[in-house]
Amino acid sequence: MRSDFEGLRVEQSDGVTTFTIEAPPLNLLSRPIIKSLIAAFKQASDDAATRCVVLRGSGTRAFSAGAKLDSAKASEGGHEGRELGRSLIQAVEKSPKPVIAAIRGWCIGGGFALAQACDIRVASEDATFRTGDAYIGVIPSWGISLTRLAHFIGRNHTLDLLILGEDVKAPEAKGMGLVTKVFSAEEFDRRCDELARRVAGGSPLVFAAIKEGVYSQYYQSPGAAVAVETRWAERMEGTFDMREGIAALMERRKPMFRGE
Repeated sequence: MRSDFEGLRVEQSDGVTTFTIEAPPLNLLSRPIIKSLIAAFKQASDDAATRCVVLRGSGTRAFSAGAKLDSAKASEGGHEGRELGRSLIQAVEKSPKPVIAAIRGWCIGGGFALAQACDIRVASEDATFRTGDAYIGVIPSWGISLTRLAHFIGRNHTLDLLILGEDVKAPEAKGMGLVTKVFSAEEFDRRCDELARRVAGGSPLVFAAIKEGVYSQYYQSPGAAVAVETRWAERMEGTFDMREGIAALMERRKPMFRGE
């Protein structure tokens, strides 16, 4: 896939495609960067060489400290920024590829929303999360904090985060369900790489089914999720990946999935 996206570095290795937001020190999400991310996720969705996507910020100070001011301000500019942000969240959630957020440093505002849209969230022990929009007079409007977060982590944790607006360190964030795993700063890159390579070894067809089914449960209805499950189960019958997975299990070896 392309690697010439504005404000975004794209690297590929062994089925893992890494997107690094290049806007140090805080990796603020400007409109050009948001557009680059949307385009990159759409390309990764169709790229057979991409089995897993890792999203991270450059440096160690911030995954992303939020949307750049011109992406969040009111009036007409606010409308455009809001729609771009929502499009980015949907590009992540609706991608058939598993997406891992590798979080170091600050994860705030739009950066928080982007991280929560990812399928797996891995944080360094020094990562800090905040959703303090109420204290800067901004409505979080990218489709996470007010619409999905309660589904992700429950009513009480959601209200705690949004009303108190306090900094939350990685271990506490894990306890809330905001984070999947927490690694030490020294081991962070290595452990993220190991995890991404493991995920890249899974069946692309099954991952696509998982993401679509889970998304359908809260965005549409449980009935819609059942329909998704049935459609994917019928599609999976007789595929190479299904035969290969069963054969590998019986032969006690690692499966070599092809996404077909």
